[in-house]
Amino acid sequence: MRDKNRCHDWILLTLMALLALAFICNRQESLAQDQTIKNSIPVPEGYHRQTYPAGTFSSYIQNLGLKNPPVIKDYRGGAVRTAFYHVWGVVHMPLLFQSNLEQCADFAMRFWAEYHRSAGKLDQLYLFDYGGNKKPFRLSGKSYIRFLRTSFANTNSYSLKKGCKPLSDEDVIPGDLFVQNERGGIGHVSVIMDACRSKDGRRLFLIGYSFMPAQEFHIEKATETYGIQGWFSLEGYKQYLKDFLDFGEPVLRRFEPL
Repeated sequence: MRDKNRCHDWILLTLMALLALAFICNRQESLAQDQTIKNSIPVPEGYHRQTYPAGTFSSYIQNLGLKNPPVIKDYRGGAVRTAFYHVWGVVHMPLLFQSNLEQCADFAMRFWAEYHRSAGKLDQLYLFDYGGNKKPFRLSGKSYIRFLRTSFANTNSYSLKKGCKPLSDEDVIPGDLFVQNERGGIGHVSVIMDACRSKDGRRLFLIGYSFMPAQEFHIEKATETYGIQGWFSLEGYKQYLKDFLDFGEPVLRRFEPL
């Protein structure tokens, strides 16, 4: 009888442990869903966050989830530790490939692709060939993952510079790109992730990037030299690039609807 009682107690304790674990997992999942760029990173005093219509690419970017804790992982699964970054947050979008593919330009393209997938609009998705010519997903004959892998492997910042729409400083919104590439070789791409405005019309931005080796995308926190309370001014970010990531003169670019 004692053995039966012990067995009963063991089963009860096991069930209670499993229920507790399920509660913790669900709670963590809920917290992960709630922790987004838009609701986690405060705007500077005297500024208000700009909003964009639901379903737009800008709104999708603002509402991307953030990892907790904000540890950047590279394509080999190791943590990226460097004193160079000042990390506001790491976008909760694990790397797709265990190879050195998802670098700066690739993550910009991945955001564009994941937006279309999440919105059920893969028939409108395109990426580029090396020369910046649009390559629609629907005509590729490839799976989604294979389409991305091919695009990442055969394009770079030069492709985005040639293929995306040029724009002026005044028109910048979340999802737009700073592209640096002079002659088609090594360059860099940063993505504007959020925007805020003061009453007198001054604008500030959250901006981030992936890097080399291929690694998860992080949002960089501006120091006082380049912005206000962690947010960059456009001129401040241009100076930041010149000081630390001098891959050529930055130009602004945008993905256009197909």
